[in-house]
Parts: sequence; C-alpha cells; structure tokens
Amino acid sequence: MSSTYSQEFIDPFRAKAAEQSIPPVDVERWISDLRPFATLLPYGDGPVAGRWGGNPWLPADVPHPPFTLVASINCAALPAEATDLPLPSDGQLLLFSNDDGDGCCDFRGTVLYVPAGAAVAERPWSDEDEDENEDNEDGDGPWPVENLRLTIVPYRPLHPADDSNTPEHPRGKDLARAWEESQEYPLGERGVQLGGCPIELNNGPIDAALEAADPTASIGGARPPVPGTEPPKDEDWVLLASADGTDMVNGGEQNLISWVIPRQDLAKLRFDRVYVHLDGA
Repeated sequence: MSSTYSQEFIDPFRAKAAEQSIPPVDVERWISDLRPFATLLPYGDGPVAGRWGGNPWLPADVPHPPFTLVASINCAALPAEATDLPLPSDGQLLLFSNDDGDGCCDFRGTVLYVPAGAAVAERPWSDEDEDENEDNEDGDGPWPVENLRLTIVPYRPLHPADDSNTPEHPRGKDLARAWEESQEYPLGERGVQLGGCPIELNNGPIDAALEAADPTASIGGARPPVPGTEPPKDEDWVLLASADGTDMVNGGEQNLISWVIPRQDLAKLRFDRVYVHLDGA
C-alpha cells in the first residue's frame, strides 16, 4: 500500500478487527485490497486541487453546456495513486449538473475536459447560450466559488456487511462490519469524491446508469445509445465523481450528484455517455 494512505484510516480498522478476534492475516489481506479514492473539500490543509462552483473557463470554440458548473478538477494536482481511475495527468475536468432538484434520479448533466495549455476564458452563462440550448432549465448563475483541497482516503467498495464472505475473505462479513464501524465518511457539503464506491441514498447510480443505457429501458432523462455501439458491461462502469450539493440544490435538502461513466470511455476522454445522477434524501 502506498505511503500516501494515512494511518489514521487504517489503525482504527485494525483495532476494531482485533476486538472481534479476526486473525491479523485476514485483516492485512483486507487492507491490501483497499481501493483509493480522493475527496476534495473546502477546508483542511491539503493542496488545492480544484474549485467548487463559479463560471467555467473554456476554449473559444466550446459552448457553455446547458447545466450548472458544480466543480472544476485540476488533474495535475492529483497524485497517480489518488484513485484507480484512468484520469488524465493534467488539464481540467469540469463537472456539470442540472440543479433544479426536481425529484431524484435525474440524468441531466455532462463532463468536459479542457487540455492543459489550451487558451481559455471565463464563460459566464449568457442569453445567447440560453437561446442555443433551449433545454436549459437552470441558467440561474454560478454557484459560490470555493477552493477544494485534496485528501486521499483508502476505501474498499464493500458488499453489504451481510453478503461479504468470499473464498478470498472468509471473514468478509466481520471485516466489512469492522471497516464500516471504524470509518467516518469524509464527504461534506460542497465536497467532491473522485473514484471509489458510489454512495446510495435512494438507489445506486451505477445500476441506474446501466438501466438508462439499455435501449429497451424507459427512464426519464435517459440518453439514447450512441449508434453503432453496445451498452458497456456492468464491470466497465465506474464512479467518476460524486458531489454533495445539499446547500445548492432543491431548497437545501440533501442532494448527492454522481457522474458515472464506462471506464474505457474515461480512458479515451470520451464523455458523450456519462450519466449524471441526482439523488435526494
């Protein structure tokens, strides 16, 4: 495991597992499988690696998407081990979402990638953009700007605690419970998670995206499949990012925005099949 991982996340797990008399060999095998994700928060002492809200900075030939900019991620500020996603080594990832909060499970939003060194300018939303994007439902101005600081967290995408025993982890149920009981999830309001396991409030964003990608499914907001392509298999879909928009969406009620994408699309910086899942408590 990389030295980047802080022992403050590992030591409580070891202690909790010891309380349950789980053999150390099982504990260390579990630790070796921890999957990293990164959180970007508007507080802490980590390096600045992104920005919450504001207007997007875009090349002259890239229109403002018909959505609100949630966060901008500086890929060059992310260590290679920050996630296990095929993220670009530099440039900016811009995460956009519908912010009207009208119900849950909404698939409206997008991701843009702006290469490093591209000539960009701040692009406020304008009436001209609204005319060109008649489906825009927000356009109410940018969210307040805050710098986002990086924290790297080890995390395993666990099965439910009652369904975690496997040949590799015969004490998986106990290990899952010990891990869950020893961790405090770090994502807070105006925070972004990159990679890792999706958070589920009402339903799973990956499951919902898979259903929406099925050309035979009927889901409000689902995008039609790209001609000549097949929906990716279950194991190809990953969580790119989640953001807590609680104080920004739907009158302050808890709202989680998740961007889900096929892994191979992310590696190619192809975002036409990304699904943006808005889920409220």
